[in-house]
Amino acid sequence: MPLFAGRSSNKLCAAGAAIALLCWLDASPAAASKTGPSASAPATAGDAGVKRIELPLPPLPKAPSITLPRPESDQLEQLDGLLARIRSKDLEDRSAAVREILELSPAIVPAIDHRVNAIAESADREAMKNVLGAIRTKARSDVREKLEAEGKRGSVDTPDYLEMLTLQARPDSKAWQDLVALAAMSRALVHVGTVEAARELVDVCVRFGDLLRVDTQLQLAKLGDRAVAALIEARRHQAPKISNWAERQLDALGKGIPSEAVQTTDQQVLADILRAYGRTRDPDAARIVISFSNSERAQIREAARQAIALMGEVGGWQLRDAYENVVGKKPPRDWSWERTARELFGEQDRLRLSRVYTLFEDGMRAKSAGRLDDMRRAFDQVLSRSPDFERGGEMAPGYFAFARETADQHPAEAIAALRRVRRLAITPEERAQAESWLLTLEGERLLGTGIADQTLARRAIEVDASNERAKKLLARIERGELHARSGWARWAAAGAIGVGAVAAIAFIVLRRPRTGAKRASASDPAESH
Repeated sequence: MPLFAGRSSNKLCAAGAAIALLCWLDASPAAASKTGPSASAPATAGDAGVKRIELPLPPLPKAPSITLPRPESDQLEQLDGLLARIRSKDLEDRSAAVREILELSPAIVPAIDHRVNAIAESADREAMKNVLGAIRTKARSDVREKLEAEGKRGSVDTPDYLEMLTLQARPDSKAWQDLVALAAMSRALVHVGTVEAARELVDVCVRFGDLLRVDTQLQLAKLGDRAVAALIEARRHQAPKISNWAERQLDALGKGIPSEAVQTTDQQVLADILRAYGRTRDPDAARIVISFSNSERAQIREAARQAIALMGEVGGWQLRDAYENVVGKKPPRDWSWERTARELFGEQDRLRLSRVYTLFEDGMRAKSAGRLDDMRRAFDQVLSRSPDFERGGEMAPGYFAFARETADQHPAEAIAALRRVRRLAITPEERAQAESWLLTLEGERLLGTGIADQTLARRAIEVDASNERAKKLLARIERGELHARSGWARWAAAGAIGVGAVAAIAFIVLRRPRTGAKRASASDPAESH
């Protein structure tokens, strides 16, 4: 029995050694190269012909805050000055201020928020309602009388709130002052048109309810797609009245469902909409949001990933499906939504940047072969796919060579290439050369239109003293080549005018005897017999 047990144990030990050896062979680099890529970066169909790169897992991006910063004192002063003039007793001052309110910059939004809140805290809503009702009735009556005087009939629309409040001013009424200020700030928000402005416009309806609901709806309609993100966020408002109202406004805009909301050509609007779905944690929008996480446009890709981070667990199973579609296998069960998202983003970046590196190497080979136009096209595709490409500095010399070669035949393309050099260049010398050539080409363009600007040529030489093209440009201007060409053009124009005048005189002289003969024959018919 002991002998049998010993032999069994020896057999077990031998079997264990064999298994260990097989495991070691499977884990060796040679075996790994035969069996394919590692589990952390599996192969996909898109890898064919594309250079493989390894990247660390990207972190989940953080979405920008929706909290407005504190208003700057100068912005408050500017807004208060305009509102004071809009409340003026003089109609011309009010009208001029209304025009100026449409020239405010996006930086004014925090100041508008501050003033809207101040009015909401101190306003007498009942008095405002009475004043607005009286002014609106009078405005509609005036429109009806005008139509009747013209012999027209039909329904009468209420005039624009700001227009009727400006025309029918009641400067001594605080209710009127608050109303005209709110209407003016609403127009400023529409003019600004950012998502922050749209949120503030929605907040006007939240703070003042039915009093300004109709006017707010009209202003949101003017914003169009730019109002969608703010309305999506308002659908999750804690007050059912507001959330239902926002839902109706989205339906009116044709943006009631995610697939409709993302149909826009404005990239900033699309980015705001994706983040809005993330903030509201809408599970119906999760799949669409995830589909944008690998967009070629960095702005959209970043916004989609921010939205996914905001959604959290809500988009968990959609993330797992997306990972399986990209990688070709399901993610491990123990991965959290966060790990799944990071793995998905990492694989998307690897595939996208693999194509970018392929284009980059194509461009570098074209540069070595002297095919600068092919190089420029490849590099342009690299930057369109990855604006912050880590090896962008290596493309700067190629772009500069392309600009020097095409400056005479295609100056516009040369200028575009030089702007890329200025952005991509690593050394100050490269940036100085690009800046100097940009100044030179601009000076040549002006010279071609008849404007001799020595300042541009001198600045180009100051920036880069080795710029021979700029020195030649300055010499041409100092020699007066422009004036010579201008004088020749003047002589040519004078000659053309002279030739035209001679032709006109000859025509008149040759025509005059024939006309005289006709008159003579008509005045003396007897002689004709």
